[in-house]
Amino acid sequence: MSADGTAENGAGSGAREPDPFAGPGWDRTRSSSPREPSGGPARQRVRVRTTKRRTRQRLFLGLGVFAILVVAAVGYLLVTGLQARTQLEAVRAEVRQLRAQISAGDLSGARSTAGELRGHAAQAHDLTDGPVWAAAASVPYVGDPAETVRTVTTSVDRIADKALPALVEASRQLNPRTLRRADGSIDLAPIERVGPSLDSAAATMTAASHAIDASPASTWLGTVNSARTDLHAQLGKLTSTVVSADVAARALPALFGADGPKSYFVSFQNEAELRGLGGLPGAFAILKADRGKISFTRFESDSALRRVPSGLTFDAGFRNLYGRTGVDAIYDPTSLYVNSDVSPHFPYAAQIWLAQWQHKTGQRLDGALTLDPTAVSYLLGVSGPAKLPDGTSVSAGNVVRLTQQTAYDRFASDNDKRKQFLLDVARAVSTKLVNGKADTTALVRAAAKAVGEHRLLVYSADPAIEAQLQRTTISGIVPTTGGPYVGLSLNNSMTGKLDYYLTASLRWRRIGCGSTREVTATITLTNHARADLPKYVLGSYGQPGRPKNKGDNQQVVDYFATQGALLTSAEVNGKRVGTGLGVVRSHPVFRVPLSLPRGVPQTIVLHLREPGRSGVLVVRPQPMIRPLEVSLNDATCD
Repeated sequence: MSADGTAENGAGSGAREPDPFAGPGWDRTRSSSPREPSGGPARQRVRVRTTKRRTRQRLFLGLGVFAILVVAAVGYLLVTGLQARTQLEAVRAEVRQLRAQISAGDLSGARSTAGELRGHAAQAHDLTDGPVWAAAASVPYVGDPAETVRTVTTSVDRIADKALPALVEASRQLNPRTLRRADGSIDLAPIERVGPSLDSAAATMTAASHAIDASPASTWLGTVNSARTDLHAQLGKLTSTVVSADVAARALPALFGADGPKSYFVSFQNEAELRGLGGLPGAFAILKADRGKISFTRFESDSALRRVPSGLTFDAGFRNLYGRTGVDAIYDPTSLYVNSDVSPHFPYAAQIWLAQWQHKTGQRLDGALTLDPTAVSYLLGVSGPAKLPDGTSVSAGNVVRLTQQTAYDRFASDNDKRKQFLLDVARAVSTKLVNGKADTTALVRAAAKAVGEHRLLVYSADPAIEAQLQRTTISGIVPTTGGPYVGLSLNNSMTGKLDYYLTASLRWRRIGCGSTREVTATITLTNHARADLPKYVLGSYGQPGRPKNKGDNQQVVDYFATQGALLTSAEVNGKRVGTGLGVVRSHPVFRVPLSLPRGVPQTIVLHLREPGRSGVLVVRPQPMIRPLEVSLNDATCD
């Protein structure tokens, strides 16, 4: 006890000495060991560990759910994709069948096929519609196959729903068997009626075709790529058919004189002497069309326009390539009728003919047509043979030989009689085709074959009608397309008829990928002529700049390339050569003069570097008596 009577803190007392470190978080009932506060670091560490554990659990759970959803989505895409492919395979077969039925005039079958096609297209679209396919298609690269499939099925469904019903109905009204009257004239009213429907169908199909063309073509899934390519090709052919029908509905009434008489220049080409468009312009006729009735008012030999100026001046590209610029030049095309079609662009020749005829007679014509004996053979195969005044039968089997070989043997010493003979052939064949009772559907099919081979071409002096014609092959234009292009144009420079004995092939190969691609064009010509042919057939051998031996031939070979193409080298039979250069309608043209000794193949190889553009390869072959053999090999790029 202290002096003041207070008890001292001591080991034996019941009181404790105050702890200078005591605080509200310390337990005074224990020794100096601290106890954990409710919000202290240890508790916090426990909570952090618990939170992390729960976060990981949630993450794993989320990833698991996501994985399940991905697997389910992939499974759904796989199953529905396989089902859609089955439907699209049916569509592809039905498109092919529909084209054949429409071409054959089987309208009942076409309606049935169109109905089935529509059902399969709708199922394919339904299978690939919805959020799963939309989400898959939106993923860069990985989603390319889904995007392609969705585009294809949507486009096919749109075609089946919007275009095919109009097409089948139009085909019913445009049935050739009912369009031709008993007197041979064409009933134009049904053609005019179907115009709006066909125009709508053509627009729908063209838009759908463009959409498919814009979809990824080289995805990581090969089966999608091949399916797209095959179906796109079939739809492209059907689209071409619809566009051609649309053009016919728009242009034919006016061409056939629905609003009044129309007159046309008709040139018959001679493939025994080649020109860039086809053959040398020979005999010609003036055709009249009046409210569907067709007649011929005049037949003339090429002598009637021997040297009649047209007064026309075309663009610098035409003048540079076809003017008087050297031994390999084609002379005076705008005033020399037999050289008027040195360019493969038909409107040039047609305008020259119309201007020459107007200069000679004062008559202003409404357009021009051209066809060669091979095209005539297709038409005679339907109409049957025609008879000449001397009793000679002109048929599908002999018209090519008769006009381009036999006539030169029969009239070797009398050129005037030969020209008269060819006029008789032209008159007899024209009369047979116009006044005959041949199956109209088969005639249309034969004419379409000739058009597809650039052997039957049409030009209208009316800009509105010509614009419609230029949507199809019948216009004979060199298109200004920026896509890959291959064109071959041969002009004989022997002034003979040796091309009856000529064969030719064109092999085109494109390799590499990227902004530019390497192209090799191999052109092989073989002259199979004999040395004992008539002098008129042998041509200008022995003259300066021409072959010295009888039967040897000579060509000016023009190769038309893709816009922007550059020539890296050229060879003739393995030896480096230089080439001429021009530009026609934006296409670079590479020219090689080529001598053709008898029986020895001559080969030109052109190595080009072209822009690596995608799109449908456009091929413009040279029409010949023996058709040009064309081989195309285009590398596929991812």
